[in-house]
Amino acid sequence: MSAPQKIPRQGPFSPIASRPSALGMVSSLKAKTPVSEGNTRPVYETIHAEPNASFRWHQHDYPGPLARWNHHPEYELHLITQSEGRAIIGDHIGSFGARQLVLVGPDLPHGWFSPLKPGEVLVGRDVVLQFSAKWIESLMALCPELVGLRNLLQASSLGVEFTGPEALRLGEKLEEIGTFHGAGKLAACLDLFADLTGAPFRTLSLKGETKALNSPEMQRISGIITSLMAMDPSEIRHDHLAQDLGLCASTFSRQFRAATGDTFMSFLHRLRVCHACHLLASSPLSITEIGAASGFNNLSNFNRIFLRLRGCTPRDYRRHAREMTALSPTDAADFLN
Repeated sequence: MSAPQKIPRQGPFSPIASRPSALGMVSSLKAKTPVSEGNTRPVYETIHAEPNASFRWHQHDYPGPLARWNHHPEYELHLITQSEGRAIIGDHIGSFGARQLVLVGPDLPHGWFSPLKPGEVLVGRDVVLQFSAKWIESLMALCPELVGLRNLLQASSLGVEFTGPEALRLGEKLEEIGTFHGAGKLAACLDLFADLTGAPFRTLSLKGETKALNSPEMQRISGIITSLMAMDPSEIRHDHLAQDLGLCASTFSRQFRAATGDTFMSFLHRLRVCHACHLLASSPLSITEIGAASGFNNLSNFNRIFLRLRGCTPRDYRRHAREMTALSPTDAADFLN
């Protein structure tokens, strides 16, 4: 009989020897030392409109002051131009890859987190279009041809990911808006909106904006979530995390729920299932090994939580992922995220 197989660390969030300890990053919050620029700032983002412009288009690097877990009253169409990682949109935690296109509704918390080597910067990773509810409502009233946007805007309260080959073309159009000025920029935006009305999409979150967005604990919890998204989920322990922050477990849980509207264990389960999905689709490890590598202490617990969050068993997920990859890489990417 062969020796037991050692479970390797796999995936984009595998530990990197030269990367600082993520637990150390969380511990730094206790001393009120910023993890990195923007990580511990208030997550409410103020959108400054461009002069003489109806909307705001911009492109920014990762990491950077704009690349954090945040919310704001404007709608946001967000394109990832490169890299992969984990995204948190409302209560959804899932993997993302290059060319993902998402529409986020007003005050829905969102953030995209990529694994980085020391000193690495992903130049121009994010392309963003932001516009107010008042402006888009007035535009639809003025232009009946855009009335098809209404269902899309309503769905964006849960986060909308555009799917299929159409999403790639829409992403290119979003990028092209930045090459125009004045009336040409507005025309390009309207052209994109017209295409969005008939584009296929799926919603991501089960619930919309968090009512406790502006609670006193939000700034601290924002930095914690930023750090947790970069950690190996099998290494995250509730009691250890609370201890690192100088809190008892119950106090930490209460603050986490007050800030996010969700329990810490619910957040951790979604993070672990996200990691398991990546391993199921990309590694040869057994179901039992993947459950352990994702932080689940037994197979039945892994199967139960996976089924509740993904609507299928880990085994069925792996089978569907392989079938879809063989048929269509684009459709497979939509399914895997």
